[in-house]
Amino acid sequence: MTSTTELRNMLTLDYEMGPFISLYVTFKEISNKNEYLNLIQNIKTKFINKYDENLWSKYERKLRKFNFDRAKHVDNGTGFALFVSVKAIHSFTLTKNTDTKFVMDDTMDIIPLIKELESELHYRLLILEKNSFRLYRVDNKKINEINLVNKPISVLIDNDQNKFYQLVDEYITDMFKDDNYLPTVLIANEKNHDLYAKIAKQHKLLKDITYGDVVSDDNLNDIVDKVNQQFYKAGIANNKFNYGKAKTNNAVSDDLKEIISDATSGKIDTLFVNEDKYDKLYNDLAITTIGFAGEVFVLSKEDMPVSTDCAVINRKYV
Repeated sequence: MTSTTELRNMLTLDYEMGPFISLYVTFKEISNKNEYLNLIQNIKTKFINKYDENLWSKYERKLRKFNFDRAKHVDNGTGFALFVSVKAIHSFTLTKNTDTKFVMDDTMDIIPLIKELESELHYRLLILEKNSFRLYRVDNKKINEINLVNKPISVLIDNDQNKFYQLVDEYITDMFKDDNYLPTVLIANEKNHDLYAKIAKQHKLLKDITYGDVVSDDNLNDIVDKVNQQFYKAGIANNKFNYGKAKTNNAVSDDLKEIISDATSGKIDTLFVNEDKYDKLYNDLAITTIGFAGEVFVLSKEDMPVSTDCAVINRKYV
């Protein structure tokens, strides 16, 4: 699974030496190891036309050593990203569909990986009914039911709904007392939702995300899709709110010269880039920002917090 920490570590390692090969593979286009090896041959042709042929062996060895079959069958992704330098190779599982492509340059091409990070969601899903409940772990669109040992049973307390919900809340709180970094999304009909929301005391229970249709095992994927959409919309709204608040403190900029200076000085907290205008300059800005522990969002024009191709919130606001 891709992580911001892994990406940041990759972009700040002192021993990295270019040129870099940035390779994105989708299993829909490259479906087996032979096709992957053919892709390496294609990369080789382009590489030796651009760089010293004697340098290729350092890259080929790393590319061939990568375990394609394991990446496809164990990591449960839609594809993977590889970043290869003279001294190292870094791999990331992709869950968001992207095109198979490779780029050879003096820096890494990280836009699809940034888009991957933006779309990552991890949470627990509590499906609550009057006399029963189920709990799931959701990682993006991957859903796993959590085994609930010795869980509360409504009939044992004479179907007292208030008492049952109190016990459910205590049970879940205790179950994750040492692992409470994930939020829990509450999905129930309006009456049950309101009652549980009043009773619950567990940390990080999200009460504002809802699902309007009838809840059942058959539409679990639809529930997750609609919950994810609400997470994304909330994230976009939060970006716009933070940008507006920072603007009142004179801590934003959409001037490219200022942004370049701020990036190289490590002053950027959050960089926003219009995905339609993303190019090598913005790619390098993204690499620099992440290397200084900043955040990067590559967004559609409609989701940008301001009507420019690039904008930042600087750290003096944070």
